[in-house]
Amino acid sequence: MVTNKVSALIVGRPGRMRTSFQALLRMVPQIEIIGQVDHATEALALVARQRPALVFLDSSQPIDEVLAALRQIKNEWPQTQCIVFVDTIQQQSMTKAAGAATALLTGFSAETLLTNIEEVLWRGHDALEVARNHVVPSDLMCNAN
Repeated sequence: MVTNKVSALIVGRPGRMRTSFQALLRMVPQIEIIGQVDHATEALALVARQRPALVFLDSSQPIDEVLAALRQIKNEWPQTQCIVFVDTIQQQSMTKAAGAATALLTGFSAETLLTNIEEVLWRGHDALEVARNHVVPSDLMCNAN
């Protein structure tokens, strides 16, 4: 049984997407939402203070801000994994090049999101194991169905 939680930050404008996403993450009891901010630039201060394991970025905000935030997060806090929600294949390519662990095109299913979260955590498992006191990524999905 996992007692520690994987911390997550949600970055995106208030609205239906953020509310839906927040509800979905609450279905995974091992993920703790440590904050929500409206803009990528605001996220940097929170990432510096809280060092979340996951950052979810909605690219509906200015793409230059998203790309700059991704680069800074990857440079300064490489253990933090970023998942970005994008509208186009071009944005998908750009965000991955800037440091996103994965970028999901708008219209993704809950199952796709949860699978991607698990894959991102496995890829970053060594860093997360040290940073999060041995949280086992495979345990994250046990209550998500």
